[in-house]
Amino acid sequence: MSRVVQLSDLVNIAAITWGIRSFDLARSNPDTGSTQVAVLGPMRRTCAIVSNEREEDPEVIAQWRALQHALAGQVNRLAVWDFGNPEPRGTARGEWRAAARAPAGASSMVLDVSAGQIGRTLLIGDWIGVGQDSEGPARQLLHVQASTAVIGNQLSVEFSPPLRASLPAGAPVVWDRPTCLMRRSSGEASWKATPGEWNPFEGGHSLDLMESWE
Repeated sequence: MSRVVQLSDLVNIAAITWGIRSFDLARSNPDTGSTQVAVLGPMRRTCAIVSNEREEDPEVIAQWRALQHALAGQVNRLAVWDFGNPEPRGTARGEWRAAARAPAGASSMVLDVSAGQIGRTLLIGDWIGVGQDSEGPARQLLHVQASTAVIGNQLSVEFSPPLRASLPAGAPVVWDRPTCLMRRSSGEASWKATPGEWNPFEGGHSLDLMESWE
């Protein structure tokens, strides 16, 4: 049985590359040039994480090795957030909850927010998370598609991708390090080490990941 692995703050990340994998079926008419596209399944986020090429801190080296072992190839999943944007650029904070039930397929919702947030903002490009306690499709990392502000202790949010599962009224919505769950795209892992008495180092750790739910 798989488990969810949490990323230690001691894992030093040199670079991260985000992506989106869509599953579309396209067909073109050779006579008219018209194209039809059908969506075969929900999009999945992808992510490539790499370490420093030369790392001399023994604790950082140990944390990277531990992470490689903890993922157990493609068995376990890593809770991944946008390491460059762990919290919104907007100023709204506090506790957020869904004001009403949002059905699967929804791309907008209204949030009830804590007192004292009137006029504070959530900006395009910010991240929010739903279903963060779930290990299934309800757990999503959502991208804010339009800037908005709190009015009367409520915040209207447009996001992408659409909800995979319905979100009940009162469900928490997370702004601090919201995550999605990802598996390795390959079962292989390798890294390089240069031993020696003077400045031994290790590097070359990498993770190629794709969003996965069960």
